[in-house]
Amino acid sequence: MILVIGPLGHGKLTFAKDELGVSSYSDGAFSDAPCILHLEKLVFSEGFEEALEVYLQKCPDAVLLCDEVGSGIVPLDPSEREYREKVGRTCCMLAKRASAVYRVICGIGTRLK
Repeated sequence: MILVIGPLGHGKLTFAKDELGVSSYSDGAFSDAPCILHLEKLVFSEGFEEALEVYLQKCPDAVLLCDEVGSGIVPLDPSEREYREKVGRTCCMLAKRASAVYRVICGIGTRLK
């Protein structure tokens, strides 16, 4: 599995297509596609952890694209803070398991792992 992180609109999908050979993807949903765009949209879906495990068992070479959500001012709303925390912890767990981790800024991917 490969994890690609970066700010919204900075070219993660283009990077995945051009540099990692991604040809098909699902947008914010688990499917048979070898790539998930907007993984951050799934973290509060019912049964997320189990669905993620099933997906990774089925697609061990998957490319997961996740927007960074933890930068900037900390939200006042507790649910928004919880969302940021869960996305961050999910990315940390995935980064440990990933064969490679990239951060894409302005369309340029930097390998972190």
